Amino acid sequence: MKRSLTLLNIVALLALAAVACAKAPDDDINAAKAEMDRAKASQADIWAPTEYKAADEAMNAAQTEIAAQNDKWVKNYDKAKELLAKAKEEAGKASEAAVASKEQAKKDSDAAISAADTALKTADAALKVAPQTKDSKADLALFKGDLATLGTTLDGARQAFGSGDYKKALESATTVKDKATSIADQLEEAKKKRSAHATKAAPSKKR
Repeated sequence: MKRSLTLLNIVALLALAAVACAKAPDDDINAAKAEMDRAKASQADIWAPTEYKAADEAMNAAQTEIAAQNDKWVKNYDKAKELLAKAKEEAGKASEAAVASKEQAKKDSDAAISAADTALKTADAALKVAPQTKDSKADLALFKGDLATLGTTLDGARQAFGSGDYKKALESATTVKDKATSIADQLEEAKKKRSAHATKAAPSKKR
């Protein structure tokens, strides 16, 4: 009986020692870090911020849990492993989302640049045929300066597109399109007013 108890005690002590000497899950840590690095390389923090934040929070929680277990005599890294698995999974999602988001932004910014270029050319053409009068001369000069500035902004959008900064390219191109369209609309409205005024001013023909 005593021998049985002794053997049980030895087994219990060995089991306790095994738990106490449990090692940090290095393989899980390395796998999660590798996936996080891949997410960073795909600029997930920019193109998939929500997914990247979830991965980063899980990774930080895992590291905090590992540090807490390292300070204990009896260590248990099960929770840390779960958090590392979550960090790895979320980082993988972030990488995929970033690639898709960046590709869509590329398409959107390319389309925006084309639309801005068309709007700018339309406004410029309208300005060239707009008659200068004593009242309109100052406004037309302002429009000319605005269109020149918008041309420079569009060049910046193209440069941003070329360097992969699609968000900036989209923002700049959209600004150019909106302002150029506004100028073209104002010129068209002025044209209609002049036409209406000319019609009223013209003498009616006698029958």
